[in-house]
Amino acid sequence: MKFIIITGPQAVGKMTVGQELVKITNLKLLHNHMTIEIFKENNAQIYIVELEANLEERLKRNKMENRLSNKPSKRNLEWSEKDLLKSVEKYRFNSKENEIKEKNYLRIDNTNISAEIVDKMIKEKFKL
Repeated sequence: MKFIIITGPQAVGKMTVGQELVKITNLKLLHNHMTIEIFKENNAQIYIVELEANLEERLKRNKMENRLSNKPSKRNLEWSEKDLLKSVEKYRFNSKENEIKEKNYLRIDNTNISAEIVDKMIKEKFKL
């Protein structure tokens, strides 16, 4: 069993990358409420993919049709954009360089990279 965690701040492309990864692998996309402990108890291999993108790109992606059709709570664009901007001021969503020490970890700046290319990078790195 393989379990890939895609992390990053709002509107960075986690869901879209996950959806595309399903298309090129035999993996399934799981909802984020499932925890790593559920999988570790079953001796699963854990992979972590951290996405990052600049704020300008994230603000564009926050309005994309795929995001809005799959995330009803984000359809109020005024609220969603304010929430994104407020969270940037208040929180840190990406790790610092060398902060995550996991063996199967990959960090990708996907500001200017399509989900399809990101997925190929993930597939190659983890030999999926």
